[in-house]
Amino acid sequence: MKRLHKLAQHDAAFLLLFIFLVALSLRGPVTGLPPLLDRISTDLHLSSSQSGLLTSLPLLAFGFFAPVASWLTRHFRIERILASGVGLIAIGMIIRTFGSISTLYIGAIFIGAGIAIGNVLLPSLLKREFPNYVVQLTAIYVLMMSIGGFLMSSLAVPLSLVAEQPNFAFPMSGWSFALACQSLLILLPLVVWFSCKITQHQAPQTNSLDASTSVWRSVTAWQVAGFLAVNSLVNYVVVAWVPAILMNNGYTDSTAGLYQGYLQLAGAIPSLILAPFINRLGSHRRLCLFATGLTTSSLAGFLFVPSWSGVWSVSFGFGISMGFILGLSFVSLRTNSPKQAAALSGMAQLIGYTLAAIGPVLIGALYDLQQSWTVPLYAMLSFAVIWMGLGWMASPKPDR
Repeated sequence: MKRLHKLAQHDAAFLLLFIFLVALSLRGPVTGLPPLLDRISTDLHLSSSQSGLLTSLPLLAFGFFAPVASWLTRHFRIERILASGVGLIAIGMIIRTFGSISTLYIGAIFIGAGIAIGNVLLPSLLKREFPNYVVQLTAIYVLMMSIGGFLMSSLAVPLSLVAEQPNFAFPMSGWSFALACQSLLILLPLVVWFSCKITQHQAPQTNSLDASTSVWRSVTAWQVAGFLAVNSLVNYVVVAWVPAILMNNGYTDSTAGLYQGYLQLAGAIPSLILAPFINRLGSHRRLCLFATGLTTSSLAGFLFVPSWSGVWSVSFGFGISMGFILGLSFVSLRTNSPKQAAALSGMAQLIGYTLAAIGPVLIGALYDLQQSWTVPLYAMLSFAVIWMGLGWMASPKPDR
């Protein structure tokens, strides 16, 4: 009996290691590219709209492949699908090191498909295998995502500078070398997977009616989905363009990449605070107002007090992440059944990733038109104000 218990603990430990390493690869491949966009654009003679498309393509793939990931669970084990998703991310990251705009676009699609699989299936795997520790493990899972984003964002430019040294004879550009180094992090979960130490389990199949049609006719569903969607829009626009904004304000590309890393790392803090204590910190509406207000004030700071951009990076990362966690909780709090919650989550993901994909391209085009970041920053500030209003409507009303 003791041996069986030890075997179960051993299997659980390897599965958790695999889950956390997969989470490590779900944010960095997207956030690690923007610090290099200036170098890539100069090298390949790209417009701002073409550069924005590099960050938008993975988001379009998120929305497209998310329902595919759910469909695959009917035929394959979740663990195997997750390993395949990580493989897609690794393939995409290798393809985009080849140094052309076409390979960058193709790689972005592969990366988006792999991340979509992870986004959809990791929470389901945690709930299935560790139902009594979902909150605690989710906090670690989000932390690993933030760490991956921080590492790839902050190290991107320093790695490219290493490759540009005269005594560094390597047959690729500096930015290609940096992207190649980033792909090494993605290999870690594959190493754990191919160690054959993970026991796979088939999830029980259930037959249920599709509830997606009803949420599309619900005002409350549109409020919650709109809140999560604008969250994605603001987040991905800032992630895509804040390095360029900072460099336009006189920061070096290394500092801009580091500040974007701060933004990613600060996003881990709310998950560690809200996950265990969300029911003890006051009404959701008050918390939501704090998160959206902090995010809005950070964008105003980038616009009016750029010399404090390090502070604004940290406060933006904290506020936008706190809003995201609250939005996810609203999916459960504002629905009446797991079926409704799943339908609302799918609705929010479809709208959110579509907006998030379009946003960086439009902001890039607006910059091309104005040749200044002032008007694009005012546009992002307007989105944040809209987000505040949606948060107020989407939040559950406090008990009287």
